[in-house]
Formats: sequence, C-alpha cells, structure tokens
Amino acid sequence: MKGAHKGLVVDPSADPEAACGTCHSEIAAAFPLSMHATLQGELNMIEARAGHSLDHDPDMVAGFDASCSGCHATCGSCHVSRPKSVGGGLIDSHVFNRQPSMVDQCTACHGSRVGEEYRGLHRDEIDGYSGDAHYLSGGKCEMCHGAEEMHTTQAEHRYAADTMPQCIDCHEGVESANTYHLMHMEDLSCQVCHSQDYKNCASCHVPDGLDETSWLGFKIGRNPLPDYREPAFVTLRHIPISADTYAGWGVEDPLAYYESLPTWKYTSPHNIQRWTARTEVEDGDSCAEACHNTPATVDGWFLRQVDLDARPDESLANEAYIVPDSVPTAWD
Repeated sequence: MKGAHKGLVVDPSADPEAACGTCHSEIAAAFPLSMHATLQGELNMIEARAGHSLDHDPDMVAGFDASCSGCHATCGSCHVSRPKSVGGGLIDSHVFNRQPSMVDQCTACHGSRVGEEYRGLHRDEIDGYSGDAHYLSGGKCEMCHGAEEMHTTQAEHRYAADTMPQCIDCHEGVESANTYHLMHMEDLSCQVCHSQDYKNCASCHVPDGLDETSWLGFKIGRNPLPDYREPAFVTLRHIPISADTYAGWGVEDPLAYYESLPTWKYTSPHNIQRWTARTEVEDGDSCAEACHNTPATVDGWFLRQVDLDARPDESLANEAYIVPDSVPTAWD
C-alpha cells in the first residue's frame, strides 16, 4: 500500500483554485480567505489574549498549527471526506457530494456542542431533553447555514459576519405573536427563552485536552457583543480556556492578557424548543415564576457574582456581563 501511494497528493483541494477553480472559480477564489479555511476567528481570540500577533511568535505559530489546524477545512473535507480532526476517510469513494453530510462532515467538526445539542444526545443525562425543533422536523445544517456563509465568510469572528443567520430570517412577524414576545423581544435573544441546557467546558490544555469535566447548564447574562447583536441579555456559554491553556506550546506566559476577553461567551445553542423550562409554567403563573425568580446561585439561570467567585481568575473578564443578585425586573 505504501508503495502504491508513494507521492500521492493527499488533499488535492488544499489548493482550491487549481483543483476546483476551473468550474467553481468564484468559490475557489473566495474560500482560502474564509473563516473555515483560515480559522481567523480562533486566531483573533488567541492573539487578543496573547497581546500580540502570532506571526511574530514562531513557537505560538507552531503550536497553533499542531493543535488547532486539524479543524482547518478544504473543499474536500466538506464534500468528499471526513475531516482530519475525526480521522479522515472518504465518504463515498472519490465522489464529491454537492451537499455535505451533517453527521460525517458538519458535526464531525462541530460535534461536542452543536451536534450533540441539535440531535438531542443529552437525553441520558437530562430527563425530557429533546433534539432541536428544526432537527426533529427534518432540518439539516443547510436549513440555516447556506453555501455563501460556508464559502465566503470573512470576519473578525462569526457573530460579526453578515452571512450569519438569525432566527428572524425565517420567523418574521413573531414580535407580536404573544405577550411575552411583546415584552421581551427587544431585550432578550430568542435562545434565552427557547434553548435547553447546553454543554460548558473549562480548563483545556493543549495538547492534552480538558482538565475539568464538562457540564450541562444554562446561563443568561448581559450581551458581550453589543456592536454585532442587539439584545441586552443573551445566553452565555463557558468556553474551554484557562490562563495556561497554551503552556504546552512551550511559550512563557502565552496569554498575558487572558482577562481581556470574557470566558462566558455569547452563544447560540442549537437545541431550540417552543416549550422549555422558562416558557412552560403552571396554569395561572407567568414567566416570572419560571425565570425572573431564579435564585442567585451557581445553579440559577442568570450569570451572577457567585459564578465569578467560583473562578476568581476570570472575575475581571466577566464582571460586566453578570446580572445583579436582585430579581431582574427591569431589562436595561
């Protein structure tokens, strides 16, 4: 086998203009600059916490290439094979499929959070947990995420992209659908009311992975991306980072500006349901009983000071996004 494959070009579409550009010239020209190809969003976050460009630090570049570039996508890793990050391998011999496989390609990379939540794979951990309403109705990733977003998106991060889908793209006119929408539509992201619990991670270290077990939970906090998304309050997810996450790259003090960005980040859980623990209440009760009156504890739905106290080295990074311990009667 080794002899027969000597000199084989493993991934011809790594040069998309040469491999695919004859027929798909516009896509082939745009894709090398896209977020899927460059991982620019991830790079920007690392550079912000490091306080400098990775280009000026060969050790950081080498570490990034070794630990992160497995998620870098080529045309083939979406249309002909499984991503390298999950072992690779052809999906359907050498056939290029126009529509990527949700399981073998999309959630092969975006699996531990998006994929598990979308397909309702936390049923064994939480009674009543369900797949996303769109998934249960037969919807696959391309229902919301179109080809233009996949092929051409260039942005500081995904929420800054014009191609990023929003619920209102399909659900027009819901602002006045019921009393709760009239009260909260401008203040709350849709996920605040309509998401189920989702996965949170912390203390990841390259190249070994998580030092702390992930957990399922739900947090509402102030919007850390007001320049890109309008709601005052959104769902926040704890990300797998710590001050010494990249120490394994052999770089001294790799994240000198660790607290310059929140570790509780804006998130859009892919586990939407019409009726959730915040929208389904006892007869005669309002959503205040299910949501507003949640206790100010680590188990409560709002990001509170107690959550920051649990991780003191992250307090400064997140203090602007917590909800005061009082009952949130005013959304301002």
